[in-house]
Amino acid sequence: MNIPGEKRSLLPDESGDQAGKFAEAIRDNDMDTAWKLLSKETRGMRMGVWATKNNINMQEAYQAGYNPDHVRRHEMMTDFRTTVLSMWALEDLTDLGVSPSSYIDDTHCFAFLPFGVTKDENTINSKRLMSGLIIPMLFEDNEWVVDMPSWRFIY
Repeated sequence: MNIPGEKRSLLPDESGDQAGKFAEAIRDNDMDTAWKLLSKETRGMRMGVWATKNNINMQEAYQAGYNPDHVRRHEMMTDFRTTVLSMWALEDLTDLGVSPSSYIDDTHCFAFLPFGVTKDENTINSKRLMSGLIIPMLFEDNEWVVDMPSWRFIY
């Protein structure tokens, strides 16, 4: 599958690094970090889906989304991780590399994290077809965040 956009550099950049942090946080069950790495729209959408699916008042879902000490926070984060892992196999989140991102414009890009990159292999010297995660990214509030609007269709 070709990733839309154009590469602006031959080296990975901040958007790819942020995508890698997100994948690592999911793998390591560090859901507070993964949640912070989401765009505002994606967080709002996930809160709405979780509230609707569980018949929870949206105000309570909002509070759980923004208060790490909220009584339902763990439940919301568990559902979020389960949703992500329904699309990505947990075992695939090990030995991920980071490749140069493909930019649509200055605020949207796709980060590609190839599977099976070992510690001995930091750079890939030849262009070749590789499997991996393609993560849509958004430049929001002066940082790159994960933007998964398609997750609204998961249910």
